[in-house]
This record gives sequence, structure tokens and C-alpha cells, in this order.
Amino acid sequence: MNAEERRAKIIDLLKAGKRPLSGSELAGLFKVTRQVIVQDIAILRAAGNDITATSQGYIMTQPYEFCSKKIAVRHDERRTREELLTFVECGCRVMDVIVEHPLYGELRGILMLRDSGDVEEFMKKVEKSNAALLSMLTKGVHLHTVEALNGDSIKKAEQALREKGILLE
Repeated sequence: MNAEERRAKIIDLLKAGKRPLSGSELAGLFKVTRQVIVQDIAILRAAGNDITATSQGYIMTQPYEFCSKKIAVRHDERRTREELLTFVECGCRVMDVIVEHPLYGELRGILMLRDSGDVEEFMKKVEKSNAALLSMLTKGVHLHTVEALNGDSIKKAEQALREKGILLE
């Protein structure tokens, strides 16, 4: 298989994918190095393909439209799982986390959490890495861009977060 054929297959896999595919996973499928996949992804992006790298792997933007909203929240580190699970259990996808840093301005981390399994995987990475959450830079204040198939799911999530004392109003 040549590089062009491999890239076409990568696009097919990402379009059909129900979950992100890691560079290592793609490298194993095509029997190439992870670096070759990274280069393939860069070439595919440059050709106009909307491929996003998440902490779970590569995804392509879905062809249907979602309702989207930025929601401000505030909580300490111990309530991160609760907050994220609230969003996904209400039918929202948590796309990112955004904080306003006094030196660097807006800092954004891509999350792409779709369900409770994604949340648990993210929390395992948090625990393993010992890295500080972005929200710890701003005393727990942060934004999430969330998406849902309809506005009712977003309103439901906001109400649940309000009741938990997490929603920042």
C-alpha cells in the first residue's frame, strides 16, 4: 500500500469511527511507525480534512450540526469527575476546557468527552499524570464548550450544575 492509499484508508476509518483512533493504533493497522501517521495526519489536514487530535486519539468532525454553548463553572479539583459526568449524563459532549490566564490570555485544552467511559478514561489520565488541571490556574473558574443534539440537553446540564453549586452565574 502506498502513502496515498494509506491516507485514503485513514480518512475512511476516521469518518466511520465511533471513537477516536490513536496514532499508535493507526500505525499498527498499517504497519508503519507512529511518526508516519503523524505526517499523514498533517498532510490530510493541509488538504482540508477536519481532523482533530484529542487526548484519546484522532477524530473527524461529524457531518451533522449540534447546538453549542460555552458554560462557566467553578469547583475544586475534587469535583471534576462529578462536573464532567453531569454534562455527559445530560446528553452533552464536553469539547474543551478554557481558562483566562493573566500572562498568556486564553488557554484551551481539547477534551472531546462523549460519555461516562470517556470521562473515566480522562480521570485516570489525570490521576496517573499528576498534572494540574487548567482550572487550578484560576482558582477553579473555567469554561467548557459543550455540544448536544438539542438545546434541551444543554439546559438540563445547566440546571443540574446549578443545583450542585457548580454553575457560575
